[in-house]
Amino acid sequence: MKLFLKILLIVLWIGLAAGSVVLMGFANSNHEVKSCTGIDVLVNYSGSEPLLSPSDLKHQLTAAFGKIEKKTLKQIDIESILTFLRRNPCLEYADAHTTIEGRLVVEVRQCRPIVRIISSEGINFYLDTKGKLLPVNPEYPVRVIIANGNIEIPLKPGKSIFPKGKKKQQPSESIQILQNIHSIAQQLRADSVLNALVEQVYVKPDGEMQLATKAGSHIIEFGDTSNSADKLENLKTFYKYGLSKTGWNTYSIINLKFKNQVVCTK
Repeated sequence: MKLFLKILLIVLWIGLAAGSVVLMGFANSNHEVKSCTGIDVLVNYSGSEPLLSPSDLKHQLTAAFGKIEKKTLKQIDIESILTFLRRNPCLEYADAHTTIEGRLVVEVRQCRPIVRIISSEGINFYLDTKGKLLPVNPEYPVRVIIANGNIEIPLKPGKSIFPKGKKKQQPSESIQILQNIHSIAQQLRADSVLNALVEQVYVKPDGEMQLATKAGSHIIEFGDTSNSADKLENLKTFYKYGLSKTGWNTYSIINLKFKNQVVCTK
């Protein structure tokens, strides 16, 4: 009798497992023939101003893949959609999936621009936190520091000034200048006072840099990026204990190029 009950339980468990597999297969089959009921695009801006909107991405997807809402879920090629999204230079992450309700859900994370580059030829790009070049869309201006002057942009949008997977080698002069600008922009961005004060980086023909602020009429001779953290700290100290007493328009040039010194010219 016990043996019979044991066999019966085994048969029942096998039947339940087989039934579950059949039901799952049926559900999957039914899901695949369901029509797409719409697209939900979720953009994580990571605290940055937008470079694009969810509706922009919807239009791009429609232009690339046709009217997705007219397709069945089986006809939606998720891998091709992901490949398409990951080629967008403004995005650092993308994912996509369909839901039980029949919707295509697209989740992306936007790159975070930290400086706007204007080349000597008038070409505009952003550099993001990771050193990637991003295109500028006039419809979505981003309030970041501007860098101009003796700057060349030898890379296309989506490329990084910090190449991965390659042996360390001396970068070209144009790439080195972009790396220096990126370094200064990161340091300014990390300091709430200087980030609010400095509005422009100008690259001179010799590669050295000048800074322009929103307050006062002076120019800051920054030099190269050596000891940049010390230079910026000296600048903050001078603003706090020097210009606060003499006035913001007392000097025409503030020179930070000399170690542990702030040299001013009227």
